[in-house]
Amino acid sequence: MRDDVPVSGDLVGGQVGDWLVIGWFTEDSTYRPLAEAFAANLSQHRAPFHLFAKPSLGAWNTRRKPAVVLEAMDAYPDKTVVLMDVDCRLRGDIEPVTQIGGDVGIVVIARNVRRRRRWAHWLSVECSSRVVVFRPTEGARAFARTWADTIERSTVNHDEHSMAWAYLSSPSIHFDYIDQRFSAREIGRIPDAVIEHDSAHDEERRASRGRFKTLLREFERRFLRSGRTRQSRLKGEMSVLVKASA
Repeated sequence: MRDDVPVSGDLVGGQVGDWLVIGWFTEDSTYRPLAEAFAANLSQHRAPFHLFAKPSLGAWNTRRKPAVVLEAMDAYPDKTVVLMDVDCRLRGDIEPVTQIGGDVGIVVIARNVRRRRRWAHWLSVECSSRVVVFRPTEGARAFARTWADTIERSTVNHDEHSMAWAYLSSPSIHFDYIDQRFSAREIGRIPDAVIEHDSAHDEERRASRGRFKTLLREFERRFLRSGRTRQSRLKGEMSVLVKASA
């Protein structure tokens, strides 16, 4: 199904002033309840929002994010849009994060890269897409387009990987760095956090994959590996017989 096919069931609320929160979800048993809980949380803190319902692509996929940003910028052309994951949680007023001076507000995480037991002379740059602020500027729109184009060209099924490359290849865009209180780190990581991220459903999915891998390893051990071991043993016995007969 095409990504631009409209799907009923968008969640919209609050009085839009200069800004609003946007996000997207698929109409399934996992993400619809998350989006509804997020909408209730946003309403509790009087944050206007538009969460777009999208058809499922059949697998976990976050590559739609820049397309949703561009759709929201078209729908709200003179508003600042704050892209957020639907498993984020607000603890207070988020209006301060919308007051950026640049085109895009972004969370960038840089780490020293260690190789061969020593610190190398370069950094590993990662971008978080849990919270990204887009002002109603051509620069912000250009970054969203670059992000979308990078995703289309990428062989990696991950929006943040493409976002990092888009960030590094956009020298003309004015970026502001989001205060860590609004960066949507995991619950409890930032003591005075205003926006946090609840990855409980991600952990559940990872646990499910872990259980599957455990079962697969057990299957291989009991059937595939035992068969290969038996074949190897028989080959060894045949080799001994050949040597003895020689």
